Amino acid sequence: MEKCKLRANSAVYWVGMYKDIEKTVSTCYICQKYRNSQQKEEMISSDIPRRPWQTIGVDLFTESQESYLIMACYYSKFPFVRKMKDPRAKTITAGARGLLAEQRIPEQIICDNGTQFTSQEFKKLADEYGFNITTSSPHYPKGHGFIEKQVQTVKRTVVKCREIKEDSHLALLSLRVIPLRADMKSPAELLNGRKYKTTPPTKIQPPIDQEETRAKLAATQEQSQKYYNKHAQYLPEILGGQHVHTQDPITKTWIPAQVVSRAENPRSYIIETESGRQLRRNRAHIRPTPKLSRTTCTTPAALVTTSTESSPQRAPTTHQQSNNTPQTPVRSTIHQMAKEHPATGSIPFMA
Repeated sequence: MEKCKLRANSAVYWVGMYKDIEKTVSTCYICQKYRNSQQKEEMISSDIPRRPWQTIGVDLFTESQESYLIMACYYSKFPFVRKMKDPRAKTITAGARGLLAEQRIPEQIICDNGTQFTSQEFKKLADEYGFNITTSSPHYPKGHGFIEKQVQTVKRTVVKCREIKEDSHLALLSLRVIPLRADMKSPAELLNGRKYKTTPPTKIQPPIDQEETRAKLAATQEQSQKYYNKHAQYLPEILGGQHVHTQDPITKTWIPAQVVSRAENPRSYIIETESGRQLRRNRAHIRPTPKLSRTTCTTPAALVTTSTESSPQRAPTTHQQSNNTPQTPVRSTIHQMAKEHPATGSIPFMA
């Protein structure tokens, strides 16, 4: 849009020219389709659990064609990793059932919208064990950033150990006994209230103050949020029935849609595309736009007009061009817009 304004500013002028250009571009179908991604929003920090294993994150990852299930505690940051024989919903649910039976049942499990976690088998497990399932917006991994970070750390550890032919289980044990911070306990201590015996000598575990731990976790979370929000912006809420564009997660282009309603989670909406398909998308992937026609900003029909055919106006002064030099689409658009606006106050420009 800025380039259009600069091009127009070097050729023509009329009162309200910039507003007319903004309106023309904002209703251009092809311009909206290929707009850049939106700037990230400010971080919404998750609530810090009051005790270990109250809230856990679940995800899957693949390494060397092998599937892994990972569960991590939001309070202690302790990761559990299990190799699965296949990534089917039935297999993953069985693995999750075994881990929960060993560690205890949480109040909430946070996961993405993978078919393994939206399957009837996993929902049945939630009903049997009595925990709630919270899913993030599709194609928005930042919505469950904690477990994504755990996957990144665990996967990197497994890859390193495989390359140097070391025991990955022992390496993961080391991750679990390393303190989270210099003034905090290790994930193993926070989860189980005791230190784990490892290859180096281990001291006796003193009692843990959970309220003090929560205060330190909150301080760390607040610091991360502060740095993240330095380059974030606020995106206003969208109303039901509003015309929008949604970004395709693969092509990164924007397609027309309409908001149906808000989803349960923050910044999450149910939208309906032109084909009638309903999708759940995060606010970062939704851009409010006016209802568009299939014309473009280079099509005369799409141009903004304020004059009528019965009252023709003199066009503003423009640069002279050679008859042999074809006009670019932008220049032809600007000239067409200039013809349909009053010439009062027009300012000629020198080439």
